[in-house]
Amino acid sequence: MSAKGILLTIGLTIGGLAWLGYKKAKSLKAVFDNMTIAPSGIRNLKLGIKEVSFLLDFTITNPTSEAFSVSGASIASLNRIMVYKDGNFVGMATVNMGAIEIPSKGELTIKNVPFTVSTENALNLLIQDNIDLNKLTILAVIDVLGNEYTIEG
Repeated sequence: MSAKGILLTIGLTIGGLAWLGYKKAKSLKAVFDNMTIAPSGIRNLKLGIKEVSFLLDFTITNPTSEAFSVSGASIASLNRIMVYKDGNFVGMATVNMGAIEIPSKGELTIKNVPFTVSTENALNLLIQDNIDLNKLTILAVIDVLGNEYTIEG
């Protein structure tokens, strides 16, 4: 095979891989646009003068007919989970979870995420609503191939 043929073969292979990567990223984005996240449990509440810490469980739901499955090779990772109440920032947890598998019409529960909230924010939540988990807005930030996507619940 000539050098020209080898270069053409390499070029076509790289182009094909790039096209497949692009299609996979578009497919993942379509699934992301339909996913939701919600708190599903809270435990080990520890009160401190400056902060309140606890373990929080989250459930990410995939209502689509396409499974979401990525693992390894830094394709996608769940980086952080942020909580808001009435548009006001409550707290954030850093997760850095690399393997994400959510079946079609299924869900993934992430358990025991360490969460810290300033004591002031925690007291404001208690005064306002007695910490109703259903009234919190949860954002999960997922990195896919260097682009961040947000799942809101």
